[in-house]
Amino acid sequence: MSDRDRTWLRGFLHLGARAIADGIPTRDIERQEDTVLRALSLLGGQPGVVLADEVGMGKTFEALGVIAAFRHTDPKSRIVVLTPGPDLNTKWEKEFTRFSEGRDPIYSFGADVRAVRTVSDFVAAVREKHIVVAPVTLFNSVRGGSDQAYLLSLFFHWKEMHGHTANAILKRFRGGKLSRVDVTQEKFLGVASLEQVEPHLSAAFRASGEDEGEGGLDSLFETEKAAVFEREDLIRRALDRARFRLVRALIPSIDLLVLDEAHKLKNADTVRSVAVRTTFRRKFKKALFLTATPFQLDIGELGQVFALFSIAKGAPADTMKRAESLFADIRDYQRAYDIFQQAWLRIDPGTAAEFGDLYTRDPELRQPVDDPSLRVVVNAVRDLLRLKRETIEPGFRAWMIRSIREDKRVYREHTRHKKLPEGPSVLPFLVYERFIAELFRRQARTHKAAVEINMVSSYGAARTGALLADEVRENLPKEAEGYRKLLRNILDELRERPAAHPKLGFVLEDALNAAENGEKTLVFCARVETLSELAREITRAFEARLLARWRRVYPGAARDEMFSDNGRHERLRSRFHNPQDALYLALRERYIQSLLSLGDWADENLNAIVTSANERLSTLRTGKRSAERLDYRLLKRCVEQATAALWRTACPSDSAAYGNALDALTSPEFLTLGLDLTLDDLENDEAGRETPEWSISAEGAALATQHRPHLWGYLSSELEGLDFDVRVQVVERLARFLTYREVPFLADLLASARDAGLDVESIESRALLAFTDSFWSTSAGRRWIERLKSFLGYFRTRDRSQQRDILDGPIKTIKLVRQTRDGESRERLREAFNTPLYPMILIANEVMQEGLDLHRNCRRVVHHDLAWNPAQLEQRVGRVDRLGSLTHKLFEKNPLAKLDVLYPLVHRTIDERLYRTVKSREKWLEFLLGAQPDFGEYTLGDEEPPELPEKLAMELRLDLSPAGKSNVSDRELRLIPLARPRG
Repeated sequence: MSDRDRTWLRGFLHLGARAIADGIPTRDIERQEDTVLRALSLLGGQPGVVLADEVGMGKTFEALGVIAAFRHTDPKSRIVVLTPGPDLNTKWEKEFTRFSEGRDPIYSFGADVRAVRTVSDFVAAVREKHIVVAPVTLFNSVRGGSDQAYLLSLFFHWKEMHGHTANAILKRFRGGKLSRVDVTQEKFLGVASLEQVEPHLSAAFRASGEDEGEGGLDSLFETEKAAVFEREDLIRRALDRARFRLVRALIPSIDLLVLDEAHKLKNADTVRSVAVRTTFRRKFKKALFLTATPFQLDIGELGQVFALFSIAKGAPADTMKRAESLFADIRDYQRAYDIFQQAWLRIDPGTAAEFGDLYTRDPELRQPVDDPSLRVVVNAVRDLLRLKRETIEPGFRAWMIRSIREDKRVYREHTRHKKLPEGPSVLPFLVYERFIAELFRRQARTHKAAVEINMVSSYGAARTGALLADEVRENLPKEAEGYRKLLRNILDELRERPAAHPKLGFVLEDALNAAENGEKTLVFCARVETLSELAREITRAFEARLLARWRRVYPGAARDEMFSDNGRHERLRSRFHNPQDALYLALRERYIQSLLSLGDWADENLNAIVTSANERLSTLRTGKRSAERLDYRLLKRCVEQATAALWRTACPSDSAAYGNALDALTSPEFLTLGLDLTLDDLENDEAGRETPEWSISAEGAALATQHRPHLWGYLSSELEGLDFDVRVQVVERLARFLTYREVPFLADLLASARDAGLDVESIESRALLAFTDSFWSTSAGRRWIERLKSFLGYFRTRDRSQQRDILDGPIKTIKLVRQTRDGESRERLREAFNTPLYPMILIANEVMQEGLDLHRNCRRVVHHDLAWNPAQLEQRVGRVDRLGSLTHKLFEKNPLAKLDVLYPLVHRTIDERLYRTVKSREKWLEFLLGAQPDFGEYTLGDEEPPELPEKLAMELRLDLSPAGKSNVSDRELRLIPLARPRG
């Protein structure tokens, strides 16, 4: 509609409300607004739209914007969001909340959103709430025996089947494990009574056009009687369809169906695909499908999307026929593209320059061409442009919106690292080749590619592969068994030296070097044993590097001397957190400097402060240890409270601006509970019956009041605005973080102290305390300040729940490297990796490839194990290449900033063939979805082909953007076929 413009949209939707906090440029907010408007325009005249923005460009927010528009237009509209699984279901639930929160929400959905986990909850929620978020996996979760027993009992009831026949069926199905259920008492999914489902039983059990080749349960029974129930898979599928049809009958009509990661349903035969088709057939009016990779290996995968569009209410009967016509045109387009690519790769630079001149003069290429080699290129370009303009671009634009990162080829640095096995690492590869060659010579059955991928992944993956298992030796030719046994022995000998593997050793060193430079690395492995082996080896190598760092302070120190339970590190660490040691003050916030602004007032009034502090000390009752020995925690609190109270009285005008801080510092509970006025273990809060036997001297009081820089003084602006309870927690957690064994701060501090002439053997507390305060102004100290500043900057952008997760997780359980087999949830791993602190390396499997944002502080991705599917590689990189990412922020400031994508390849192995294959597929699919053609980007040879004329490269691109220029209007797009008629 003509009145649906950006002004109309901004009247109720504020996509830019969090732009500054999330670091999203204005141009991206406007693009997202354009996408919402374009989607609404297309949905006005057709059943569905594919929202196919590249990974990390905000598809979820755009979809929420479309949902908001539906709700704004009709507050009673019903919307269902189907997500791939529980983790993304949680993410969507949080995004709905995030949209609605704050004084200026993006759009307030109120309390009308419910996220569910089970089919029964889904059926109940979709009838009660207007917006329901559900994982598509819930359709897999109700296939147990009790559910099947209920459905069979419903079938018996509907057929009015007597007990003998029903019992005969139950004995045949699943070995007689199920029993008949009283359907007059039990409810379907615990939600619907027999009275509610009975009108729909005929549709549930009888054959119909929806059965897609297999009959309903009734037709199967009538054909083969009770014997058919011995065919367990066939009956299970029939029961599944019956269940889905009953669910369909119980849910109301849906105005908008949103399907996230729609490519997950590319296989039409999976339970979830059948479930979605059956449950939602003719139950939804409009559909919005989200996927960055609408097809992954072949354009035909997009057919399942159109199949779902075709079952919308009011969908044109010829939807699938039009889709098939489009796919046929795309196949013609791919052939034309291949012809053009081959022609271009054959021409020399001179001919390429001649073509460039011709195209500049005659962009429509109407003039005849005499040169045969040039004529081939011209004809290929003509065909490609004709297909693009007449069918491909209009056909795609009618159904798909896709925005791409115009500059990703600038900031993404794709680097291959060819690693040739050397020394002892050569032997296993040589023996492996002989083993495989012997198997082929003897025509023994093997999956060579899978076995070779194990070998190039890690020795551990090769050792645990099926082909090397002892169980297979009886089936191997004698000669091959000899090589298998030899290879197995070699790999067993290498069990303690996994880093000798050329690829694993490279990735280990690369990730550790990056970590030492403050850069995080996301490593993807496809083999479980590789993932575990790499994590172990990185941890082992990092410990060796830590020991080397400590040896700058204590030359020749042994590992146990440094890191045992009573080693040098542990003894020093404990002193920094022992209130009876002056070093306790080194990493604590001194509130007189960081919360107040007294100038020299405290120094000038030190005697009065000491007197008042001792008076306060005498009122305390503590544990025996704190009473007998000077406790710097209590000293600090008494001095800080005395100073705050005296200054507030003496300088009322100067202190007026610090009311909140002074209220906390002068509170009676401050002496025993600290700034947060809460009893907690972090600050060693304690209560007792003993009176302190020691007193506070002027020298001791000066430690808390003196006007000299300390750690938290450098970070006071980053701490400002945090609630005092959070402030105390984050300070204490970071103080502990700095002294963990895995964090080399203490090694750096003592190395600097040693260079400055301090005695690092006895380590006198007050001397090291004074040095620590000065350390932060050195180059080594400033690096730590910057890391903490970066962490606090990130921490402040998180909500209270996320802040709590960070404080209880990543900076509490310190690990340099984490992996997806640690047993932690994806959400906790995500939150941990997104902080600027540890972990610095995350080793992930396919579980982490989709649906997670890992972009806040990482700009390095390593494809340790490649995949045949280019969409998987793009999804991996998309974890860190997202709106508001570290890369984008750096790139805005410095056009030379890069996102590093590394491909370690074992030279002359399947790695190189796999790389060429996946990049060739990627090149075509990216071109088809709007990228410029670039024939030289992924070649492995030394000679680069001539560059395409820039104007031609731009003209060949498909423009699927929301505001893109097209040779037809939006209205015409809704009227024309998906593609030209064929034949």
